[in-house]
Amino acid sequence: MIDSIQKARRFIGNLLAGHRRHVEAISTDYALTDPKSAAAGRFDGWHATSVAQRQDAAYRGLIREMYAGRPRQDFVAAAKAVRLTGKTDDSILEVGCGSGYYSEILSHLLKRRGRYVGVDYSPAMISLAQKHYPSSPFVVGDATALPFADGAFETVLNGVSLMHILRYEVAIAESRRVARRWCILHTVPVLQSRETTILRKRAYGRPTIEIIFNEAHLCHLLEQQGLVVRHCLTSVPYNLDAVLGEPTITRTYVCEVKGQ
Repeated sequence: MIDSIQKARRFIGNLLAGHRRHVEAISTDYALTDPKSAAAGRFDGWHATSVAQRQDAAYRGLIREMYAGRPRQDFVAAAKAVRLTGKTDDSILEVGCGSGYYSEILSHLLKRRGRYVGVDYSPAMISLAQKHYPSSPFVVGDATALPFADGAFETVLNGVSLMHILRYEVAIAESRRVARRWCILHTVPVLQSRETTILRKRAYGRPTIEIIFNEAHLCHLLEQQGLVVRHCLTSVPYNLDAVLGEPTITRTYVCEVKGQ
């Protein structure tokens, strides 16, 4: 029994260490900044072809792990969030879809057959998505001005992109507009005491910004947009205590459109 417990602890420790190395390889050079400096700076790293290629390569490896029976915690959280809507096979729009990997992740973990559409503001990301998943529609578009009609999708999944959008209030409003019933904000970094904070960093070697949300502030923004948080899930570990002087975590919020 003791030997089994020790093996389990080593296994969990190796998983967490591997995740920390993965995050360190992706994101470096964190520093505090402010809205004015962030808006004025050239933090357009997500447009770069090299970033799209490096992110895609990283997720190809994670998807292989998923098929080996070891899905990462954020993959599991996304699938659970969709399952909690009770609309597993209805239409999903993913905002900030990257190279489209969540279409495959949700299909595998949920055995879903519903329509999936991905939108991303990076042409390089969309090009990779179209290459990997030619049967799914992918569109170049801005999260703050989505090219879709009101209520076009049963569920809108903001796939780990809200933290990179300076006009996040507008992005939330646009997701709400396009959703018929459900909005999922996936893997949002939050803290409890400090106000919502903007960081500059390098992602896959290119400059970008990242927003760490005060959780109460974020929930207030959701309420203002007529979104009711029905479920809140813990996503992948992500602690920026060394940068912010306060522990951070990531959460996935399953929100229902008020009145539905």
